[in-house]
Amino acid sequence: MAAARAGGPEAAALALRAAQLAEGSKRALAREALTLALRFEPLDPIPRLALARLSAEDGAFADARREAEAVLSSAVDQAARARAAFLLGEIARLQGDFIQSRLRFSETLRIEDALLAASRGDPSAVRWYARARGRLAELDAIDGERERALAGAEGALAMLRASAASVGEPPALAADIADAEMRLAEMELANAQPASARRRLGEAIGRYEALAVTEREEPHWRDVLADAWALAAEAEFARGQHEAACDAMDKALHARLRLAARDRSEAWALAGVWRRRAMLRAAIGDQVAAADSFAQARALAEQLVKASPLQRRFLVHTLLEQADHALREGELEHAREAADLARQHAEQEAVEQPAPEAMEAAAACWDRLGETARKTPAPERARDAFARAVEFRRLSLTETQPASRLDGLAAALIKLGDAALTVGANAEARASFEESATLRFGFYEADASDVRRARALAVALERFGLAALAQADRGAARAAFEDALILADAIFSDADDAEARRFRGALESNLLRAGGVLTPR
Repeated sequence: MAAARAGGPEAAALALRAAQLAEGSKRALAREALTLALRFEPLDPIPRLALARLSAEDGAFADARREAEAVLSSAVDQAARARAAFLLGEIARLQGDFIQSRLRFSETLRIEDALLAASRGDPSAVRWYARARGRLAELDAIDGERERALAGAEGALAMLRASAASVGEPPALAADIADAEMRLAEMELANAQPASARRRLGEAIGRYEALAVTEREEPHWRDVLADAWALAAEAEFARGQHEAACDAMDKALHARLRLAARDRSEAWALAGVWRRRAMLRAAIGDQVAAADSFAQARALAEQLVKASPLQRRFLVHTLLEQADHALREGELEHAREAADLARQHAEQEAVEQPAPEAMEAAAACWDRLGETARKTPAPERARDAFARAVEFRRLSLTETQPASRLDGLAAALIKLGDAALTVGANAEARASFEESATLRFGFYEADASDVRRARALAVALERFGLAALAQADRGAARAAFEDALILADAIFSDADDAEARRFRGALESNLLRAGGVLTPR
């Protein structure tokens, strides 16, 4: 750096070398070196791209976007322009702007396609083309375009493997192949193909382990290795290989522990693995290990939130999962304590950052408190808790609310109505069920072929009928039960289905109580 500051014909190259050496541990010095390199060579895109990447890694997305856009708009080097477009796509993806992200990744494809047309075997162009194609496949998966996503991901992997066959597997290409295998494994898991997913994850894990050995000072490889082992655990569980699933999850945990020992910021990811381990252990029936893992995740999250209060939502969800586990195990006091602490943190966040997500989290906490009170039993406490859950669900609604928020409100109203019926508040119960049925009817009208929506509407109508019966309004009850039966016939086509018989039987019994007449099917 001292030689670069002195100037001379090699100053720009020296500054770039200084930035490369300083990047790992002295990022301020790396920035200074890159800025110096730009002053000596203002048209060179390399230091500007490096500055953009450093800014993005540090969360300074506005600075990163400015530098990348400057390269994209003015650079002559097409490869540099492609990297700038890719970086802009990554920034947009991380910020949730998937439309802009798709545009930038598509631009990367166009630039790299032109480079490949000029030099078909260029390994660098192949890698960046495949990276952009893989990212577009991920966006397709988010949009629900599974077939297109799978085709894009497979195409990206095929290109990388063909390049490796001709030039070998240098570390950068090996990493890209591992990433592509892991991407495909996630898609195959979502498509219920765990055996193929596990095979792909084995390929990815082998490459990540080799990179972690050859590049010991680079924590990224252990990071992705931990993620790969956690996915492998999911694949093994889906295959019914419970012992192998536990072994894979413990390897993910071990990798995360090593990372957290070196870097305090990795503790969040470690807490996340403890949570995933807890859910896996609970799913295979090892409830003691599950409870211990939830306790580990909670203790770690509580420590982290003291230093970083803005990350409360992670702790809230950890506490809610712990409460759910305690509820399943019948440990009601433990469930109530965890849910109440979650509520305190969620409501504090809702006051400080009144976003819809914070309101939804607070509603979930009150819902768990209601469930705990209902099982105790403490019916009045349950009614109050479910009423507060409905309140927060309403606060989470916005002008452009997604269907999931209205769905959550409809479900919360059913629970409130049930709790009100239990304590004899029949008018409140009827109003809650009627509102829920109205919301669910809107969903059913939008897509009458959705069996889940039809079932939810039938349940709301059944509950409304029960509340009307409790008020001695036999006409309204009869109409509700008849409509629910019509929906039941549409939902359950198999008359021999045990669930169908139970559901229809309850409706028919209630219809007879309301003075209705059963019609033969």
